[in-house]
Amino acid sequence: MNIKEAKEEICRTVTAYQARTEAGLYRIPSEKKRPILLIGAPGIGKTAIVEQAAAECGIGFLSYTMTHHTRQSAVGLPLLKEKTFQGKACTVTEYTMSEIIGRVMELMEEGGQEEGILFLDEINCVSETLMPAMLQFLQFKTFGCHRLPEGWIIVAAGNPPRYNRSAREFDVVTLDRVKYMELEASFDSWKEYALSRNLHSAILSYLTMKPEQLYVFRRTETGKEFVTPRGWEDLSQILETYEDLGLPVEDALFSQYLQCRETALDFFSYYRLSRRLLASPVLETLTRDGTLPEDAPSSSEWSGLSFDERLCVTEHLLHSIRRQVRSYENRRQLIQSLSYFAEGLAAQHPDFSGLEQVCAGLLAKRKASLQKRKEFGLLDRREEERERLLADTVRQYASRVRLSHFSDTRNEPAPDSAVSAMTSLIRADMDELEQDALRLERVLRGTSEFIDTRFGDSPEAFLFFTELTEQEDTSRFLSVRMGDLKDRILQMTARD
Repeated sequence: MNIKEAKEEICRTVTAYQARTEAGLYRIPSEKKRPILLIGAPGIGKTAIVEQAAAECGIGFLSYTMTHHTRQSAVGLPLLKEKTFQGKACTVTEYTMSEIIGRVMELMEEGGQEEGILFLDEINCVSETLMPAMLQFLQFKTFGCHRLPEGWIIVAAGNPPRYNRSAREFDVVTLDRVKYMELEASFDSWKEYALSRNLHSAILSYLTMKPEQLYVFRRTETGKEFVTPRGWEDLSQILETYEDLGLPVEDALFSQYLQCRETALDFFSYYRLSRRLLASPVLETLTRDGTLPEDAPSSSEWSGLSFDERLCVTEHLLHSIRRQVRSYENRRQLIQSLSYFAEGLAAQHPDFSGLEQVCAGLLAKRKASLQKRKEFGLLDRREEERERLLADTVRQYASRVRLSHFSDTRNEPAPDSAVSAMTSLIRADMDELEQDALRLERVLRGTSEFIDTRFGDSPEAFLFFTELTEQEDTSRFLSVRMGDLKDRILQMTARD
């Protein structure tokens, strides 16, 4: 199965394993909750889908790479204890709590996560001394004398031996005690993930034309050549960063991530073509304010582009729109958080001189709570970035309010309280956000008209309109602000 199907099956398994009887007990007892075993090539996204499944199910998530562990760190250290059996004193061996079980217990105690997924990666590559303990854990959910809490589910992953010489095959006894899923790379399912991360438009358009390049693995006279979805994602991030910083992009960069020379050279050639094509001022103006310059090429010139070129333009426009919509959404959520913060601030009744100190105290409490969530993997990157921006913005606003109050030479009435002054700054941000939303509406209408008139009834146009309405961020923006355009797009794609 592909990674999308695997994630859906993991979610269904979690739902089934969490189901309870009328008495409040789990419907499926712990010993019958088979661990999930994912076997697939390296770099296809096994870890990512398990983490996503945990987030979607609203449960905890802990991840361990088992090749980094010894028997002592996984099982615990031996501990000698004196006990009496049938009137005879004996020295018995017990074990301290496993680091892994201990971390689960800590997450339950401090993070309040009574249910979760324990993900064990590279499980079939562990050392010979650790392998028996891992098999025992898969079968009985115990390390030493300590059992995994009942609400936690084991998901393990490994690579087939053909990709990793140290990988072992599981015997029938073990396989008969797990939910076995064999995964394969699939461009269609991976593209959904890539779109949610807004990967580089050149990568998306290239792989749309050549999906077989998503995953490459072959042996040559000089060794192995391979390309993985992980490599494409990491290349996307470095390309975006190089471009934003104005750094030169050389051909050597591509072979550092795409370790198949043929694929790296082919994509580098395509990337150079895309950069020349996308340097057009027409596309820059279109994605900035939704208009076309007076000297823009005619429709016939655009329709005369090759399929590769039209697809490149389409993915570029989609990428730019997704990026702008997500920027808008992040700002909207930030302003919403600022408004909630101001409500909490009002309850403190700070004066102008004490505003910064009160804000610092409230921010410190938020930071402590967020730090705890981050330690347990419950804080995603976007939320962390938004919280940092919130803290920076609150500090800036508090400083501006204090300085403005004590050095105010304006003729208009001053705010009657520090909170009112903060609220005024937030309202100004809301006004700016509304102007940005109106600009985004013009961009969406302009690009939609451009694609419709230049590319007509083509696969590229269908791709453009379909992805606009299927991607979560853009679809939500269209629904909230541009329902008429969304309805028209849905009618167009339904006809096709």
